[in-house]
Amino acid sequence: MQKTKTKLTKKTINAIAHNLIMDDAIQCAWAFVADMQVGKDFEYAFVNSAADDYCDTCWHTTQNVKIGQSLDLTDQKDMADAAYDNFMCAFTDKNIADMRVEDTYEAMTDIGGDTAMRENYYSNLQWHFERMVKEDSNFELVESPQWKGNYTLVSKHSAKTKEKMVVEYLEKYDAYDHIELNNELGW
Repeated sequence: MQKTKTKLTKKTINAIAHNLIMDDAIQCAWAFVADMQVGKDFEYAFVNSAADDYCDTCWHTTQNVKIGQSLDLTDQKDMADAAYDNFMCAFTDKNIADMRVEDTYEAMTDIGGDTAMRENYYSNLQWHFERMVKEDSNFELVESPQWKGNYTLVSKHSAKTKEKMVVEYLEKYDAYDHIELNNELGW
């Protein structure tokens, strides 16, 4: 027996499409967070214990050496913490219906620290979102005309594209019976 599919209204399509579009933007933001984490590379500074001088690659030749955090490792941890904190603040415990694609990129930009570290962070963030828009032409990363280096992620999904993606999603997950509009959030 074949199930009858719920007729999709414009309101239903827009609500589901919004969630699907936000999912793509949030997934890109999370990929950035994951890539910013301290990696497997051994980036420590070696210090000659007696002279308290930093040793370079020849630290093996000095008997009394201690390991300290390198500036690169400190910066990497600061960037990883900033990315994670930005993500958690912007996206957790928030109603996705109230979020805007346009806010996704900006939510990830808050970081302190020295100029070189911030530039590294921003270039990594920009690279992630540029890769996303390269893979999906329904998104665009638009640079602010007033502020060089400030970007906004923009959804260019047409009504037809939204309807197509909603239908594909509902059919893939056999989710027509699970559509809920105007539901209460259970916080």
